[in-house]
Amino acid sequence: MSDDIILYELAAADDTRFSPFCWRTRWGLRHKNLSFKSVHIGFPDIGELGGMNRTVPAIRVGDTFVEDSWNIAEFLDEKFPDRPALLGCPLGKGTTRFVECFTDKVIHPTMLRLVSRDVFDRMDPYDRPYFRHTRETMLGCSLEEAQATRDQTVLAFRKAIHPIRLTLYKQPWLSGQAPGHADYIVMAAFQWGRLATDFKVLDDEDPIAHWFQRGLDLHDGFGRKVHPDDGGPGFAGTGLWKKTMR
Repeated sequence: MSDDIILYELAAADDTRFSPFCWRTRWGLRHKNLSFKSVHIGFPDIGELGGMNRTVPAIRVGDTFVEDSWNIAEFLDEKFPDRPALLGCPLGKGTTRFVECFTDKVIHPTMLRLVSRDVFDRMDPYDRPYFRHTRETMLGCSLEEAQATRDQTVLAFRKAIHPIRLTLYKQPWLSGQAPGHADYIVMAAFQWGRLATDFKVLDDEDPIAHWFQRGLDLHDGFGRKVHPDDGGPGFAGTGLWKKTMR
């Protein structure tokens, strides 16, 4: 059954997988030791997958279609209970939901200001009009204006994420003694920054940077295998949604 998993996700023009939400699911699948086929879908085509939420990541397992990284994590824990848990007990699941909200409302909006112009440059021309329109609406300014202030923005960002630092002073992973979905949620945000821009989001000596590097090494360095040429799990049989129409 695991061989039948299809993951629909975004990719840059050079086919590098960069989406933070998709990386949550990529790490989740690897955590579960599940094989999958990655299918690159363009921003404007997401709604044509047929899901109600019109979002990626989305996975198809046989006749089951699941959207949204959180829903996918729940589904994977329910579908494959004999494999390592992503969310754990109900209390752990509740705490992970807080991590998700903190990431979505604190980390991602600021990261968007830091990296969006560079993401645009790395994007397939097919995706650029959609990306510019939607992201400038989110930002309330142009991509160029957001980038112009990022030297100041990044200093405030490093202070805002101090609770992550404090947690890592007390335990090796956000989930505790071993990594879980809470770690993958936050790691995926920094993976976005790592793949989108050469701008230094974290200082090299930041404990968060050290934790992130350890995260990239998990599962045989899966986080470093971001492109089909890297030969990482998930790229075998890589396809392109509606390739003939693009």
